[in-house]
Amino acid sequence: MASRKQRIWKISAALALLVFCAALVAAPRPAARAATPQTVRLTLLSTTDIHGHIEPFDDAMGRYADRGLAKIATLVRRIRATRRHVILVDCGDLLEGSAEDYYFARRDPSKPNPMIEAMDALDYDAVAVGNHEFNFGLKTLWKAHREANFPWLAANLKQQYTSGPGYFPPYIIKRVAGVRVAIVGFVTPAVPHWEIPAHYRGYQFEPIVQTAERVIPPVRGKADLIVAIVHSGLDRDPKTGRIFKETYPDENVAWELAEHVPQIDVMFYGHTHLRMPQLFVNGVLMAQAKNWGESLAEADVVMKRNANGRWTVAEKHSHLIPVTPSVPADREIERIDAPYHAELERYLNTRIATLSKPLSGKTGRVADNAMVDLIQRVQVTYGHAQVSLATMFEPWTKWPAGPVTIREVFALYPYDNWLYTVEMTGAQLKEALERAARFFPSWPSPTGELRLPNYNADSAEGVTYRVNLTKPIGDRIEDLRFDGKPLRPGQKLRVAVNNYRYAGGGGYKVLQGLPVVYRSRREIRTLIVDYLRAGHPIPTEPDENWQVVPAEARRALIQQAELPARPFSARRARRAGPRRGFRAGRPLPRRVANER
Repeated sequence: MASRKQRIWKISAALALLVFCAALVAAPRPAARAATPQTVRLTLLSTTDIHGHIEPFDDAMGRYADRGLAKIATLVRRIRATRRHVILVDCGDLLEGSAEDYYFARRDPSKPNPMIEAMDALDYDAVAVGNHEFNFGLKTLWKAHREANFPWLAANLKQQYTSGPGYFPPYIIKRVAGVRVAIVGFVTPAVPHWEIPAHYRGYQFEPIVQTAERVIPPVRGKADLIVAIVHSGLDRDPKTGRIFKETYPDENVAWELAEHVPQIDVMFYGHTHLRMPQLFVNGVLMAQAKNWGESLAEADVVMKRNANGRWTVAEKHSHLIPVTPSVPADREIERIDAPYHAELERYLNTRIATLSKPLSGKTGRVADNAMVDLIQRVQVTYGHAQVSLATMFEPWTKWPAGPVTIREVFALYPYDNWLYTVEMTGAQLKEALERAARFFPSWPSPTGELRLPNYNADSAEGVTYRVNLTKPIGDRIEDLRFDGKPLRPGQKLRVAVNNYRYAGGGGYKVLQGLPVVYRSRREIRTLIVDYLRAGHPIPTEPDENWQVVPAEARRALIQQAELPARPFSARRARRAGPRRGFRAGRPLPRRVANER
């Protein structure tokens, strides 16, 4: 009986299961759920042209300054605390430009690079290679690249290196909240105009726009958002469209890049040391942060995913966040930099000479000047030269009477240049001086405005001459003499110059490729320190071996040069960066000097 009941129960259960399955098959299936549109807000942050400035401190003045990566870090951390999706990039020029950069690249290179260590702590996502990255040579550049936890990008750098610290990829692609973000880097191709070949051996610099036209389209197919980080600035006034006169045509092409490659969604750029909170060119959003960590560029991009699952840019805008006295320095960055900074300050405070009377560089670009004469004497002495070419980099530099420290030498000679002695003819020297003379205004001025020459206006020591401003450009040098006699066109001379000039920097093409009879293994600034330590006297009066004529033009130029610094303006700041002249503890006016 039990066996029969069990069979009946199993049959009933099987029939019930069949009925249930049939019902499932017959039941209508729910419609496929449509993909709902989504939006994601991305925050893109950029610094540029920090030039080794970490702490809010002017090393050469020996005083507090509202700038530096430590203050930028505070701004970055505040944004990261309130935003979910943040990308941080830099547009280049990290490794040269401050006393700290120099010290740990040249005097104590065994330690990690403090700039890289600080940027690693701040978790940068990518940086573009800048022209100043090459200033200390490949050994320093590659060491910094090895130490960095972030990629360095340079799409227009044709490289013989395929891996390791010598290789810089063109771009990276990051996934942020499901959005594919391509970051593409570019470096100004004008580097060979400024650097000696040994400092960029194995690299060729291709035009940015042509490279981008080749590289960006295939990247567009791999990414939802393209961000270009470009070490190249604007070549025009964005309001008037007036094209700036450029020494090197391909140096600043950010505008042309946006015009020719509209596939770029956001472009951060640098090199020119200007502020640009927001600019739209051909649909490309462009922004430039102020140099030396004086501001942070922020671009906010809203990405929208449509029903097909494709991300597109729905909204984008940008602005700059300034570094102000109310922004504190980030404690972690200060902790990282503290031992480096302490070692640097001990070095800068080293006394090397005594000055009997105060010196000023105010007139150093328009008349013979004792401070320029000091540079000239050092170059002639250590370059075993007969003639020297040099300039006043910072006319606002002042040396008070009393102890002279290494800090003062950094004020006088802020660049990390090397000394070269070349063989050139009298005709070539005159051509170089004519190049310098073209930076002076004509006299009388047709507009009534007297334009002061910039730091590219070299003067010469070891010869005597006049700069006649009533003559046309190219024919201004008069009565050029050597050893009291007229300098013959074919007469050969040993002339001391810096490596920037030797490479043609400032448009001195006549110096390119001249036979090198001597090259120093130390920077000119170090040679100045050695010269003073050796007890050589500091000139306190110029030797007046050259002068501007006519006399009324000379008086007018000197009078204008001695005026207080004018307020900062974009016109004066183009291709410029404020390199402050200094004396520890003494405030000085803001001003700018040409960036090269």
